[in-house]
Order: sequence, then C-alpha cells, then structure tokens
Amino acid sequence: MAVFPDQRAFAAAISRVLADALPGSRVSLIGSLGAGTDDEYSDVDLAWVVPDGAVPNAADRLGAVLGAVAEVASVRSAPEFQRSALHRLVFVRFRGVPLFWRLDLQIWAASHAFDTDVPRASGIDWSLPESAAMNAIGACKAVLRGRPETAEGLLSRGFHRIGEPDPADGWASRIAALVDAGCRSGTAAARARLGRPCAASQARQRLSAADGMRPSGSGDRAVRRRVPLGVR
Repeated sequence: MAVFPDQRAFAAAISRVLADALPGSRVSLIGSLGAGTDDEYSDVDLAWVVPDGAVPNAADRLGAVLGAVAEVASVRSAPEFQRSALHRLVFVRFRGVPLFWRLDLQIWAASHAFDTDVPRASGIDWSLPESAAMNAIGACKAVLRGRPETAEGLLSRGFHRIGEPDPADGWASRIAALVDAGCRSGTAAARARLGRPCAASQARQRLSAADGMRPSGSGDRAVRRRVPLGVR
C-alpha cells in the first residue's frame, strides 16, 4: 500500500478510486479539508455525487473499492439514511494510516446533491461498541486541540452508550478504558475490527507526547459536572 504524507494526499487517493469505480460520478472535499481549516488531527470528509439510482450500489461496494487505497477496518452507515436511494452517510476506518484519518463520506444521488432535506430512510445496523470507540478517538483529538469540554462530552456519551462506568481518571486512561469497554461489549468480529491494542496505544502515545498535557484530575471535575450526559 502507498504511504501518504498527509490527509490531503490520502483524500486525493480515495477520490481517484471512487471516481474510477463509478463512471459519471464526482468527488469533492468538504469539511475542514474543503474549507482549508484542517489540522493534523482532522479526519477526511468527502462528498461523492453519483448518478441517480446508484447510491445503494455505491454504498454496498464501498469497502471493496476503498481497499485499493488502504486496508479497510470497518464501514458503518449512519442509521438515518441506511435505506435511502438518495443519500448515505458512511464512516470508514482504515488500518495502516494514522489513527485520526477516518473517512466521513457523504454519498448523494446527482438530482439531490447536497440536499439537506432528503427524507430519512432509517435502518438498524449500527454498532454501539464501535460508536463508543469512535467517541474515544474523538476525545483524544479534542484533548490534543485543547478542548477539554468537548472531550468530556464525547467520553461521557461513549461510556453511557454501552452502559459502562467512567473511571474518572486521566485523559489517556479514560480514553483507553473506553476502547477496552467497547471491545468487551462487542462480538469477537467487532473486537477484531476495533483493534483495541493499536487504537488504545496510539491514543496514549499521542496524549503522552503532547506538550503541556495534564491528566483530567481534580481540576477537570467541574468540567465533568457541566457537560450533559446524553447519547447522540
């Protein structure tokens, strides 16, 4: 597999394979990469506009298509649009690239491209353990960006989502604990997809390497009390 110097190079490679996989489709950068506000912790946000009628097939083939760029660890489709023929929102994790480079892919039918009023067509295929683990990764990014309240909300929702207690320890310990809890809550296949040792150790390394990073000890308890506990 190729080595990518940054998210933009990775996004460009993904864009090429998507466009080649479906003639008549087009791919564009959105999110922070599209706006030019990205940083080293940004994920990859793309919009894939496909011919009318092609959305379900495009979503179904996604894992195989993206395997040409990097090994695919998991593909999750947001429940709100899982049965939609007009729009899908898909989250893809890869192995062999930095922890934070998740792909968030919006797939649109050409006649409804970027239409925020597309009717929902919900499904029920959604892994709570994987979702909780993604909260842990998001919390890691928030801490590294100096946004403790965001990190606190992500961790609280993650533990709540899978019914596990929050150890209320330092950031690195809580993030690793949430990944562990997600693995314990999932099936054997889900545990393999989550790749706990890799994800947890990468998160610990990034937090430990951050200059001036302090654990979420007594000074952060007030933050914990202010953030509402909810589920996305």
